[in-house]
Amino acid sequence: MGLYKYLAASKGEAPHEILVEADNSSEALGKLRSRRIVPIKFCGEASMNGNGGFSWRRSKVNTYEFTRQLAPLLESFIPLEKALGIIAESATVPEQKAFVTSLRQGLHEGKKFSELVRSHGSLFPGYYANLIESGEETGCLPEVVNQLYKFMGETKELKDFIVSSSIYPAAILAVTITVTILLFTIFVPRFAKIFIDMNRPMPGSMEFLLGVSAFAFWAWWLIPLALILIWLGLKRALGEEALRFQIHQLLLRVPLLCRIIIDLEMCKYIRTLAILIANHVEIIRTVKISGRIIRNPVIRTGFEDIGRKLKGGEKLSAALSGNRFVPAEMVPMLRVGEESGTVGEMLGRIASHLENDTRLKIKHLLSLFEPAVIVFLALMVLVVVVSIFVAMMEINSINQGGSQL
Repeated sequence: MGLYKYLAASKGEAPHEILVEADNSSEALGKLRSRRIVPIKFCGEASMNGNGGFSWRRSKVNTYEFTRQLAPLLESFIPLEKALGIIAESATVPEQKAFVTSLRQGLHEGKKFSELVRSHGSLFPGYYANLIESGEETGCLPEVVNQLYKFMGETKELKDFIVSSSIYPAAILAVTITVTILLFTIFVPRFAKIFIDMNRPMPGSMEFLLGVSAFAFWAWWLIPLALILIWLGLKRALGEEALRFQIHQLLLRVPLLCRIIIDLEMCKYIRTLAILIANHVEIIRTVKISGRIIRNPVIRTGFEDIGRKLKGGEKLSAALSGNRFVPAEMVPMLRVGEESGTVGEMLGRIASHLENDTRLKIKHLLSLFEPAVIVFLALMVLVVVVSIFVAMMEINSINQGGSQL
């Protein structure tokens, strides 16, 4: 899913820039035509910062905090425009205040809230605008915003868990890399200098270590350069989309990592299904919107025919049955939900269970990573120590031979 920028005009209005969220330019044009907007000029894909250019500066706009403030106001039957005014008035960060004010100004100009959300590019998660649009069409905007707040909170909690759980392994990895660099760039060359000062040939083990040391000190830049050249070559040969597909396909073949990648995507997919179904969005549209949430192109292809199966008369549980990416326990539980008329509630329970299970899998993976890094460090030290020990033994034999003579 990307953002496409057009210079366009509605009937009786002056041309203005508009952002359209779509999978490709053809779909973007179709969305413009469906809104009876005439495209005049294609201005390219919108930048990631949403301001017309790439920026290293991190935006200070907090969409999670914005949603947290908006949800209770809408549930208290305060009109959207007035709710935005209250949020803007209470904002302490100038950038956040300007952001909310721009949304309010857009409402004054007669634009839909979902359209305004799309116009702010990557500030909002990819699913946000679609869910807001569904809330506008069904008249359930307060409920949708409240569920969005809960969804974003659970996603934030999961990200915080991953970050906090990765701190210790990352510290171990940093120490390992630092010690390895010091061994090969400082310690090994200084020990090798002993042989040079004695005018003696170095053992094969020391020559190998010295070669690694010289490469690490002088030619380390060849590694990132080679990786960049390989990346550019593959990108030109296969195309960006095909290369991205191949990389994700390769990641899904890694034994421990693949299930975590799949579960993270399924958490978002199932949670989106739950929100839309709970707010009575038509099932075909629900599946289409939820499919766009999936970022992994390999996993996304596994859900492309769900809409076709539903149009053929199958229930959602039957359409998802046999899908290798769907958790094994999901289909039976979903079938029970369909029989009892609690599909949305059941999907919410499945998503919560899957999120907890994913946390455990991430914790287990990181617990395996820690000893693996320690073993790697031990092997590096062992190689250096053994090589130095062999060299010292040779120095002793040289000294003993000299004393006997």
